[in-house]
Amino acid sequence: MEVGVATRQGSTPARRRTAIAFLAASALALPFALQLFGTPTTLHDPLLFAALLLIALACQTGQVALKTRVPVSADGGYAMALIAVAYWGPAAGLAVYLMWDVANRLIVKEYRVFTPGALANLASYGWSVMVGAGILRLTDVTALEPRALASLFTAGVVMALVQFAVSRLFYGTLYQGYRPGPLVRDELSSTLPGILIDVALGTATAVLIEPLGIGAFAVLAPVVLTPTVVLPAVARNRSVSRLDLPAATGLYAAALADVLRLPRRRRRVLAEAAQFLHTRSCGGRVRTDDVYEVMLAAMYAGERFDGTGGPAGLRGGMIPLECRVLAVADAWARLTAGPTQQLSHTEALLALELAAGTELDPVVVAAAGEVVHTELPWATEDAFQPMLHRLPLPRVVRREGLPHALAGSGHA
Repeated sequence: MEVGVATRQGSTPARRRTAIAFLAASALALPFALQLFGTPTTLHDPLLFAALLLIALACQTGQVALKTRVPVSADGGYAMALIAVAYWGPAAGLAVYLMWDVANRLIVKEYRVFTPGALANLASYGWSVMVGAGILRLTDVTALEPRALASLFTAGVVMALVQFAVSRLFYGTLYQGYRPGPLVRDELSSTLPGILIDVALGTATAVLIEPLGIGAFAVLAPVVLTPTVVLPAVARNRSVSRLDLPAATGLYAAALADVLRLPRRRRRVLAEAAQFLHTRSCGGRVRTDDVYEVMLAAMYAGERFDGTGGPAGLRGGMIPLECRVLAVADAWARLTAGPTQQLSHTEALLALELAAGTELDPVVVAAAGEVVHTELPWATEDAFQPMLHRLPLPRVVRREGLPHALAGSGHA
């Protein structure tokens, strides 16, 4: 349900007509395929199905409400479609998918109602749920029990791949003129981790429906809360110009430490050293066993990476890592915080990169670039306050899952 940006090679009227004819035939064949091969939809618990549709709609309306630099996309579409197919059949799975697309076109009005992209979505959604239902039938999944986990997960992954093949590899290459190589290499590889997480959530929820009923949908909390709670917290950030030098230095040091995977104690030392560097005071918060390291980090933050700095003239890796991180954080703050030059992050990064290898550690400067390039696309300020390191989520979710979830758009 999410696509990125791939290299275009151009298309022709003949190629576009071929794509439209194939997609139209595929869409027209869906009712017959559902009648002949689809498992009948048995809404023996319509309340559960209604709840699933409401969750899908909540995720859709929550994500599109964010006004950021790029279209924001974070949904549990694969999970919810898999649940519907496993529990009610392919027609129900198609209804969940179409709820997504209809909401985008009729409620949000991001796209027109009737477009070639809508036809591509219909064909890709329809045949993905048909294939998913077929896999469950072939693997003889008659009851949603723990022994069905492997079949459910496989069906979900194949459903996602079929959807990608129809809506991106076929429609994207023939009609939109994209090159197939970048589509697979860049888009599919970048979205695959999110797909696997989505399908895993759907698999777990489907197995838990029988014993827990509607309570099983609690497993979907991450995909519900992400667009409605987490993403707004990330997107609605404030400018670093609101912070003074000690606060901005501490903020940048924390973000750099997160990217560099520093352990908790070293992060704590950096936070106190950032304060001590500018105020010569820790405000009575520093732990007794951290005092020496805090003062050491602040003292040697003036060392230059090429060895021409002071107070000891240390060079390269001989400078403690905390000092090198603090040096970059301090230089960064002096370019962006108030009341300094208040440059944008893009301008500040240019200055940091010019100092890399002489004054600053190139590895830490590269980490600053990762902080900016990961969060800038959905930030509301040119010199935003980094947020990802503050979120109370596992690192793989903060630094990998959320950025992938935040970078997507649909078919027009």
